[in-house]
Amino acid sequence: MFKIPVGDILASYTGDSKKFSFSGEIFDGYMEDIVFKKPLEFKIELIALDDGVEAIFENLETQVLYEDKVHKVKIGNFERTWKKDIDPGFDGDDVYPIDIRSMTIDLAPVLREEIIMACHEL
Repeated sequence: MFKIPVGDILASYTGDSKKFSFSGEIFDGYMEDIVFKKPLEFKIELIALDDGVEAIFENLETQVLYEDKVHKVKIGNFERTWKKDIDPGFDGDDVYPIDIRSMTIDLAPVLREEIIMACHEL
């Protein structure tokens, strides 16, 4: 559901970008520990890097059931990076791998992490 093709932006010049928006229902069971009670909405800008893609998420909003509590989630901006080759000693935890075979990035793990962190902040 959240696998985004990035082959075209990787083939483009560094700094090239594309903007998308998402607004939709997330079916029960998509994320095993989160139940979406309201549609998930966010905007994202993908920016070509020399060795990957930077994603800037904007205005993520939803309402979820997490740990037996309903949480209204509203997150301003956050960023993540996906790379073709990850150096564990250098890149850190906020860098994700690009699936080279399908030339896609998977947003689901990032969305799950941010939603869970927002639930714990409330």
